[in-house]
Amino acid sequence: MKQKILITGIDSELKTRLTRMFINGGHTVTVTVNPHSKKKDKGTNDFFEIPWNNRSPLSAKDIILECQNRMEGFDNALTIFSLEQNNSPIHEISTAKIENSIDSSLKGNLYILKEIILYFQKTGSGNISLVHDIEQSEIPAPLYAVEAGGLSALTMSLFASYQSEKLTINSYKSNSGELDNYAEYIYKNINERTKPIHGKTFKFQSKGRPFPFSLS
Repeated sequence: MKQKILITGIDSELKTRLTRMFINGGHTVTVTVNPHSKKKDKGTNDFFEIPWNNRSPLSAKDIILECQNRMEGFDNALTIFSLEQNNSPIHEISTAKIENSIDSSLKGNLYILKEIILYFQKTGSGNISLVHDIEQSEIPAPLYAVEAGGLSALTMSLFASYQSEKLTINSYKSNSGELDNYAEYIYKNINERTKPIHGKTFKFQSKGRPFPFSLS
């Protein structure tokens, strides 16, 4: 069945692959893009790009309004958690870099998730997929640990906070760098789902490579 999909997150290879899969699958797709890299609209009826300033709560509100105007709302939202790898010791990272990383990885995702949840509460239904595009490591570098740990904790908190709502929230994680296979795994799971599921983490796993231990 044709769905209306909103895909958010900073520009990444995984986001590009998922966008292409949902378009090729015959769905209507709106995707957020870096406002500095936005290309001229292609003029199709099933694919829209919307500039997103992930530091601005007003920009997050505008995304929802644009989705309503361009494709009369949406049924599914994929929020992709992507992080820039930073292996530096904490004492070598500038204050500006710390602020920039936290703004981008945590605050930006909170802004857009807040608006998505509000929209689904108003419509009475909707599915949110929290897609972790985060390298799994037993001992990550300090700044990366704060960001990745914060997003994992946020995922579990959303599961618990909205378990009695009509909307559903699930997440996806991978222990592999196989982006094509990971994207296909996510696409098939969402596209072929026949009944509502809430609070589940779907793990794409390469054969012979276990997930590192984590609290989430």
